[in-house]
Amino acid sequence: MTPLKWFYGFLKKYQWLMILGLFLTTVIAALSIVNPFISGIIVDDVIQAGNYDLLPWLVACLLGVTLGNSALRFLYQLAFETASQGVLYDMRGKVYRKFLEEDMAFYNKKRTGDLMSRQTGDMDAIRHFMAYDIYAVYQNILLFFFALLMLFTISSKLALCMLVVLPFTAIATYKQSKEVKPAFQRNRNCFSSLNAFVQENISGNRVVKAFAKESYEKEKFQVENDKFRDAQIKGSRVWMKYVPIFEILSYALTVVLMLYGGYMVIQEEITLGDLVKVNGYLWMLNSPLRMAGWWVNDIQNFITSVEKIYATYSEEPKVRTPLSSDAQEPSFSHGHERISGEVEFRDVAYSADNEDIVKNINFKAHAGQTVGIIGSTGSGKSTLMNLLCRFYDATSGQVLVNGTDVRDMNLYNLRDNIGMAMQD
Repeated sequence: MTPLKWFYGFLKKYQWLMILGLFLTTVIAALSIVNPFISGIIVDDVIQAGNYDLLPWLVACLLGVTLGNSALRFLYQLAFETASQGVLYDMRGKVYRKFLEEDMAFYNKKRTGDLMSRQTGDMDAIRHFMAYDIYAVYQNILLFFFALLMLFTISSKLALCMLVVLPFTAIATYKQSKEVKPAFQRNRNCFSSLNAFVQENISGNRVVKAFAKESYEKEKFQVENDKFRDAQIKGSRVWMKYVPIFEILSYALTVVLMLYGGYMVIQEEITLGDLVKVNGYLWMLNSPLRMAGWWVNDIQNFITSVEKIYATYSEEPKVRTPLSSDAQEPSFSHGHERISGEVEFRDVAYSADNEDIVKNINFKAHAGQTVGIIGSTGSGKSTLMNLLCRFYDATSGQVLVNGTDVRDMNLYNLRDNIGMAMQD
């Protein structure tokens, strides 16, 4: 499964709400061509032709369309925001529940700050994409093509002249999309690293103070902070390079309209009212061109965030309750089952990162018996408890409880019968 297919699994629940929002967006885009058209009629038929009786009706139409647009805009923004919050709620809950199912090996290689970034910054990038970018991009594409359609009905020559900028816009958009994705990935990685560093230092503040390492930690923080700042600046340079290009292309449309459109009015190829109509449609052409760079940034940020969340979510725990052969059920029920407590380590060995932690461990503790395990720091005392609770699986040998290998037992029931007093 690809990250975007996984994301669509959450979106599917709210697809009708999204479809409603897109439908309302389409209606608003269609209504947006009305007001410039009426403005042109006012110039030609009212001001120049002197048909002043039409003015109240035309003004009423302008007000009606404006009020209708405002009401529909509120409704579609409500639809998209509701859907985005719903997707975010479901996704955050599912990812968090998956975190609780992960084994200790997962948390040994994942920093807490990175996992917090998946649940905060990356999730917010997804919410922003759903609540704003989807309808903004869709609406502006419709506005652009509706405006072009109206321009061709007024003057095909003027419309073709204004289309000259499109190839340049397409080339700039393509180049920006190729550059911005790695910039955002680098930005998110540096943010996660900074977040993890701050979290570890705040939670381990007692250790820092105990060894008087405040100055050392400040220097380390400055290094992480500098990396994040540099990543932000590099990301900003991408859109700083391309956004001015989009601005220039959008303003080029205004220049074409004023020069060639004015010339056509003088030559009486189009009326003054037609020029007013084209000028009213100009913002519908300018806005997509000016915002294209920002939307490429947001879309790439969204894709990067989904990929990072899915990469974390898709990691499966190696330590898990075994499934029965007949019905894909755990070998024990999730309900509490009392275990008498006979524990045996039978030729147990455990290694991590190609290093032996414990080996050749053999002992048996009977139910009700008190056993003390002593040894120097790092000798593997805590490892034995981790193997008994099956936080890790033994590399070789067996850990038995009541004669049953812990790898064949229900994890929840096993750990529910073990009480631990942590050393810290």
